[in-house]
Amino acid sequence: MLRGVRDRVRATPALTRLLSLASLLLVAAAAHSGSRTGTLAWLPLLVAGVALAVLTGATKHLWPLPAIWLVVTLLAAASGTVASPGWLVAALVGGVVALAAALVADTASVRRTRRSGPRP
Repeated sequence: MLRGVRDRVRATPALTRLLSLASLLLVAAAAHSGSRTGTLAWLPLLVAGVALAVLTGATKHLWPLPAIWLVVTLLAAASGTVASPGWLVAALVGGVVALAAALVADTASVRRTRRSGPRP
């Protein structure tokens, strides 16, 4: 069933772009909300953004989600009062770890191809 949803979304490029943008905006809203309030109000936005991107297959790569999280968190911190320095540090460390994990996941197929290729 999930594969069918992904195939239908990818068959319509405009829908794919729209869902991809929506997932990025949800993650950005979560980062901004968390930076400003420090409450857990950001968590449903983050879960919705990631779930939208992953479940629909709107994004071919995972790295833009944690990258937008990091950028918006840094912009929110630079432009005004942050809810708490502890939240900011946790958000940045979590974002860096998520970005590294996403880059590893996104490059797994390339690394697998290079390992299985003929060696001179």
